[in-house]
Amino acid sequence: MTLTMFERSIKIKLSASDMADCRQAANFRWQLNRMSGIVNSKVDGSRSQDVVDLLGVKAELAVARCLDIPHFYQPGYDDGSDMYLGDISIDVKATFHPSGQLLFRTAEHFKASCAVLVTSTDADDVMMLAGWLPRKQYLQFAIEVDLGRGPTLACKQDELLPISELWHADQKRKFTKAS
Repeated sequence: MTLTMFERSIKIKLSASDMADCRQAANFRWQLNRMSGIVNSKVDGSRSQDVVDLLGVKAELAVARCLDIPHFYQPGYDDGSDMYLGDISIDVKATFHPSGQLLFRTAEHFKASCAVLVTSTDADDVMMLAGWLPRKQYLQFAIEVDLGRGPTLACKQDELLPISELWHADQKRKFTKAS
């Protein structure tokens, strides 16, 4: 894994082993969700569900790698949080669009402490962590848009906080508790 820092975002390059793990996890997620009758409410209807699942797993792994979260993947339907950074719950949102927005269908769908937006890049094994927002801040700034599948809440990438600030918030929490 190599990191490349930009103003707001970080690129994460996944290894060949990471990619194999992601494909396996995405296949399992796809099979488990189909057997359970769970249908993803994806906004992008132009791609098959297995491709969408793979994007999501790669995005989750990229966030876990960046924030040094050891276990990134849990099978099954989540409760609105994909992972935890200490006691900060994170919902990872992925998009195929490099300039994509952080989307939640409704305010009630945003259940985690914060959300991280991850975009795909031209390279299959490179993910871009575009930024993050705490739930409260997202709900202040999000506007309702219709991207062709009904109303949804959206924040543009330039409204997101740099991913380094999420790491900093966790470090501050750790040292505040210690003192």
